[in-house]
Amino acid sequence: MLVSRRFVRALFALPLVATLGAAQPGGDASPAPSTPVNGLPAENFDTAVAPSADFYRFAVGGWMAHHPVPPDRSYFGVDTEIEQRDEVRLQAILVSPDVTEAPPGSERRKLGDYYAACSDVAGIEREGTAALQPVFRRIDALAAPRGLAALAAAGARLRSPDDGIAPLFSFYSEQDPRDATRVIGSLSQGGIALSSRDYYIATDEDSRKVRAAYADAVRATFLLLGDDASGAERETRAVLDIETRIARASRTADALRDPVANFHPMSPAQLRALAPHFDWNAYFAGIGLAAAHATRIDVGQPEVVAELDRLIASEPVAAWKSYLRWHVVYGRGVALPKRFEEVQFAFNTVLQGTRVEPPRTRLCTSATNRVLGFALGHIFVDRYFPPAARERARAEVAAIKAALQADIQTLPWMSAPSRAAALVKLSKLNTSKVGYPDRWRDYSTMRIERDDFLADVFAGAQFQFDREIAKIGKPVDRSDWDFPPQTVDAAYDPALNQITIPAGILQAPFFDPNVDDAVNFGGIGAVVGHELTHGFDDEGSQYDGDGNLRAWLAPADAKRFHARIACIIKQADAYEVAPGVHLNGKLVAGEATADLGGTVLALRALEAAERDKPQPAPLDGYTPQQRFFLGYALSWAASERPEFERNQVRSDPHPVPRYRTNATVADMDEFYAAFSIPPATPMYRAPADRCRIW
Repeated sequence: MLVSRRFVRALFALPLVATLGAAQPGGDASPAPSTPVNGLPAENFDTAVAPSADFYRFAVGGWMAHHPVPPDRSYFGVDTEIEQRDEVRLQAILVSPDVTEAPPGSERRKLGDYYAACSDVAGIEREGTAALQPVFRRIDALAAPRGLAALAAAGARLRSPDDGIAPLFSFYSEQDPRDATRVIGSLSQGGIALSSRDYYIATDEDSRKVRAAYADAVRATFLLLGDDASGAERETRAVLDIETRIARASRTADALRDPVANFHPMSPAQLRALAPHFDWNAYFAGIGLAAAHATRIDVGQPEVVAELDRLIASEPVAAWKSYLRWHVVYGRGVALPKRFEEVQFAFNTVLQGTRVEPPRTRLCTSATNRVLGFALGHIFVDRYFPPAARERARAEVAAIKAALQADIQTLPWMSAPSRAAALVKLSKLNTSKVGYPDRWRDYSTMRIERDDFLADVFAGAQFQFDREIAKIGKPVDRSDWDFPPQTVDAAYDPALNQITIPAGILQAPFFDPNVDDAVNFGGIGAVVGHELTHGFDDEGSQYDGDGNLRAWLAPADAKRFHARIACIIKQADAYEVAPGVHLNGKLVAGEATADLGGTVLALRALEAAERDKPQPAPLDGYTPQQRFFLGYALSWAASERPEFERNQVRSDPHPVPRYRTNATVADMDEFYAAFSIPPATPMYRAPADRCRIW
């Protein structure tokens, strides 16, 4: 299933970090004071920089100066500020009597027990690696490559869908791209621990540094598991050899963005022909997939599966044992004794630039949020998100959607047939998922114990994996939420043709009922517009209104559309994040397109809302149009470590924040008028060079 998120930080895709959360809450600080009524505090600005020189620095340079990256982080943005405030709330819920004294086995008690088990550092030290031993015994018993399939299945069930990469490949459910009414199995490339396949094969200094640090982490982990020096070296080499071969066969991050090129439905017979050395029957049985539901599998990258088959035929059993042992352990540092956590954190220091380990309270709040997020979110919403806030947010979503409808009707590059198809798709685009789900997730089958956190981590992963596999062969559930409502994020799903705007992001500075509409439209309005635009970007435009992978743009219109996308790609390719490090235009094209489209739509929605009202006077010296752009810039305010940015450029389809601000506004004529941007200044882009899509 394809889900596009506004904030996807590469940190969350990395198995070797100490944190365990899809939306990482912040430190132990008390909640920040409420946003001033004007929504744009003067201390946010850097007035020593002219808007025409660097609009991002002008708008949020003061904010950045007051918010350097803390030593336990690699990134700190306005979304992190919200997460910090919410972490205090979530952690208070987890230690409240309502949770800790709830009836044993109840959903609330599971929250309290999971958090308490994570917080019990002495207990984790005492248990050590006991929960790993049954898995290790199965691996040690591997006698022939044919038995690898059953072990890969067991390893997959120890990894939830958002918990890193399972052994060999990833296998989950997806909505059938050619029949949006049903769910099929989805097999995609994986099997490597690093966030980008390029880290294994690139020859630049940064990649070599990351590879060396990764090898150190693998080697140190095997030593902790009882190997002597020569044994640890041998096992490390086996892991790196297998993962490097998988990486070489894997597609690049930008190539994975093409939904047509990454859809290859196969029957079991075709799978066996592609990889005859892998026991597919044993694998499907091991993951709990009934034979009747394995008749159509989407093999996203067949060349990777073919390479895996060659690996199975050529690599000795001992090498596979090392590989499997590593994939059981990696990313489990927070659930293992301190010595394992320190090894994994040392690697993350190289990859992300963090200086000290996060506080245990954050790790455990985040870990609980990840595994039992909807149970925690249900309480969070009841306490902190009133129904009235949901309804106001829905009204703003409706306003942005209306702006998109009006825009489609006047696009100069779209012919009448394509325009009609686009309007049909927009009419089917579901915008009801705002705030929180109407039906909450059921955790009754998840077993959580107060005294064995590693076992709880495995239980949580198995619950989520099994829940995913159980969807296969059933009708699509369009009401299901992918992430809990406290998440500070937003999403568009092209297969479902729907957006999700959770309660977590419906907070200041994105959305504040106490500030003027201009700032709110620049914040949450642009977020909503961004997600709506994803339905019509270079990926989303390949899906129809029902979620089927079907071209609906007329060929001539598609040619004109992709020429406009090429403008976005060219701009991004030219942007230098660090000396010699440029954005990958093909990788970030979808997000950059949605940034531009979403901001244009939000501004038009603001103009429509203000059309029949008296022109408001400038507030704190800024006109509504200026405040709109300043509000947009504030939504991207962030400080990042160089290591984090380099990793983001390599693996993340989201551009860096300063580019998302400056590149977007520099393509909008209204920005030049609002701030009187003259030619021959750094922010000026000649009209012929401005990208225009929406």
